Amino acid sequence: MNIKHENVPGLLQEVVFEISKEDYAANLEAALKKQRRAVAVPGFRVGNAPMGMIKKMYEPTLLVQEVDKLVNEAMANFIKDNNIQYILEPLPVEEKSKVDFQNPDTFVFAYEYSLRPAVEVDYSKLPVVKDFRYVASEEEIDRQVDQLRERYGNYTTPESVLTDKDNVSVKFGEDKTGYIFLKDLTEKAAKKFVGKKVKETVKLKLREAFTSESTLARFYRVDVKELEEGNAYEEELTIDYIGHLDLAEINEEFFKKAFPDGNVKDEKSMREGVAKMMAQQYETPINQRFMNDAIEMLIDNVPVEMPDDFVKRYIMVAQKDMTQEKLETEYPQYKRAFQWQLIESKLLEENDVQVTGDDVRGYFRQYFIDNYFGAIYSKEMEPRIDEMVKEAMKNQDTVKQVYDMLFDMKLANKLRDKLNIEIVEGDGQAFMTYVTKSEEGAEAAAKKPKAKKAPAKKAVKEEAAEAPKEEKAPKAKTPAKPKATKKTTKKEE
Repeated sequence: MNIKHENVPGLLQEVVFEISKEDYAANLEAALKKQRRAVAVPGFRVGNAPMGMIKKMYEPTLLVQEVDKLVNEAMANFIKDNNIQYILEPLPVEEKSKVDFQNPDTFVFAYEYSLRPAVEVDYSKLPVVKDFRYVASEEEIDRQVDQLRERYGNYTTPESVLTDKDNVSVKFGEDKTGYIFLKDLTEKAAKKFVGKKVKETVKLKLREAFTSESTLARFYRVDVKELEEGNAYEEELTIDYIGHLDLAEINEEFFKKAFPDGNVKDEKSMREGVAKMMAQQYETPINQRFMNDAIEMLIDNVPVEMPDDFVKRYIMVAQKDMTQEKLETEYPQYKRAFQWQLIESKLLEENDVQVTGDDVRGYFRQYFIDNYFGAIYSKEMEPRIDEMVKEAMKNQDTVKQVYDMLFDMKLANKLRDKLNIEIVEGDGQAFMTYVTKSEEGAEAAAKKPKAKKAPAKKAVKEEAAEAPKEEKAPKAKTPAKPKATKKTTKKEE
């Protein structure tokens, strides 16, 4: 086999493989003999069909397969032996290829490939990126404490409705039943229930009584769209059951139940613990917002030379339903996606970001403890938790989601150490306002296309396999390794 390659200036390079008859003859003969031993030809015992017949029946197909193997092996070895750092996949150059399987002799396969563009990140020259820091407000802490007091409170079934926060099960119509959380009613409507006993009635126009259409629909067990326009839904409700919750007292017993780690001893440390817990809940969305902003900033400010024509050819090959018109419209999004791939790869090289199987298992373990066991957790539950983690690790979709989240968190923390950061502090409402303004500002500015978070070569060990991130733009699919014999033009006879 003769391989022709000459380094030329720029990203785009060419390599040509010339495959002579001597290169494939022995392998083709071996493939024909193997086929003869296995095939059943009518009139002959298996393995005894004449070789001439076998050649006539199978040689064209086997020739294509053997030459295809040679080309793909040659390409793989060429890239490996020359330590070529390239992007996407090599693409055939049909006008320079000579392939005629009807008259096999010497085959010529020409390929074009793009070297990986150099990426240098000068952090000192990058503009500021804003990063939100959540600080729980006193009102948010109060609400969270009340929720904990509800969770560990004492639920009773009194003879009559005690407060406008109780819950009631009611009967109405001929044989219908419903459940009402009185907090879902207007203050005026809820007070009509206070003091009422089981089997006593309350007449209400439910459309006015409920504070939202969704709670009205939930009462009737229908979709909001199924509610009749103009219907007041006037009903006579007969109380069938009353539920009352006494909030847990804030004392040592409550601290032990709500904060089983034992770090909360008084109301001050309780509020500090609640604030910390709430900050952890905001960690993921804050990281997502930060990464979105950081990605857009890096794409806009880190120069990356892209071989646009080659990338467009690659997309046309990779996506069979792509049209030239559609490509021209969507290419700016694709380009930003590929730019981010290259920048992200550089960041990974510099910062050694890895997510291991132990990281994913640790996340699942803590999730199950926090959400399924909570205050009742003890060491005796470890075997059960181990089984739950083992089962969770079998779900590759979930594993990929957790991997992505953990990877983004690690990369975000690395970037926070190196980028110029402006901290914006606030509570939950401030964060929602911050996100809204950030998105509106991005859309109003320059109206540049948004880059998707395309996958790069992320470091991962064990079960946490590479996983694509959630995307905001069409994804550029990677074509299978080039099948040389199927991507070149036959020589005209």
